Amino acid sequence: MSTISPLGKIDELKKAVQWMQEVLSSFENGISSRKEISHLARSAQKKIESYRPADLEKEHKSVVIDLCISLSTIDRAEGHFEPFYLDSLHDELEKVLNLLGAGENE
Repeated sequence: MSTISPLGKIDELKKAVQWMQEVLSSFENGISSRKEISHLARSAQKKIESYRPADLEKEHKSVVIDLCISLSTIDRAEGHFEPFYLDSLHDELEKVLNLLGAGENE
């Protein structure tokens, strides 16, 4: 795998969050550049904003959008701030994934 794929069609919010985790991991593993991640996240944000969530997901959609916006600013996280930024984003993605019921039906 040399690059990360763009976010595909969304049929549930947890898939968007899982995609963001994969994108973040690809950056940390040196597979994708800051510029590529930022571009992909901005495109994903548009898809997430247009997604019509199920009733159980509605309260989490704005959080997922905010996390995608944070991911799109990865190009600003450099130097001493980068470890904090990456750890924080990992933690927040994991929290929202748990709220969305990741692991259920898998």
